[in-house]
Amino acid sequence: MTQNDIFLAKLNDNITSLSQQFAAFSTNKIYEPCFDAQLFNYQGVLLNGYAPYLLELQTNYQKLAKLIAKENQSNYLDQIVYLSDLLVKQIAALQRELSTRLLRYKKERSVKETSPHEEYAKNVGYLNRLEAMKYKLQQDLCLQPSEQAKQIAAVEQRIANCRHALILIEQKIEQANE
Repeated sequence: MTQNDIFLAKLNDNITSLSQQFAAFSTNKIYEPCFDAQLFNYQGVLLNGYAPYLLELQTNYQKLAKLIAKENQSNYLDQIVYLSDLLVKQIAALQRELSTRLLRYKKERSVKETSPHEEYAKNVGYLNRLEAMKYKLQQDLCLQPSEQAKQIAAVEQRIANCRHALILIEQKIEQANE
């Protein structure tokens, strides 16, 4: 067995192990990219867990194996070095993600759900801050009138949304008390 075969076998073992470990998260939806675009090309919403990252890792592995299998490896040395380095970095990144994912999963499970009364109090705080912000905008003489009107309209929309949320929370509290 050559050095190349040993290297490819170790990479393949790591990829297989990662695939098995990430299988537990295959039903999770992830709404933002987990990795830098230089590390993984896939930057979309992950509807089936980490599968796109694992697929890209497997694809890069197959490309590397094909390059190593070619007769004139010296012609492809730059590509081989690049793909080897990329694969090692991708595997390390996925291993770190797996470690932190397990920690985040435990933390998410330990976070308790807020009661409707706590949610109501939090939204009242938001409403008070928004109304204070609106008052400051109305008193600000440095802004152009058109800019001031635009900012006040935006804050008023947020105030309306906050009041609507408060009404919904009040209804939830009333239903729980019945």
